[in-house]
Amino acid sequence: MLRDKKQEFLVAKAENEGFKKRIKELEEFLKEADQELTEYDESMVRRYIDKIVVYEDKFTVCFKAGVDLDIER
Repeated sequence: MLRDKKQEFLVAKAENEGFKKRIKELEEFLKEADQELTEYDESMVRRYIDKIVVYEDKFTVCFKAGVDLDIER
């Protein structure tokens, strides 16, 4: 029982560290971007965006870092 809890804790900790790393990468990219994006960049989309969910009144950009951004229409 204790061994299972320890394993669950270690898995959760590793996932959390992965999320933190991806958020840090996204922050660094945004800081380094010295100009406004004006064109679609396929490599950037594949690197940072997990999915985009479209609703009637908004859409949600889900980043691989675990951050979701709601954009109103």
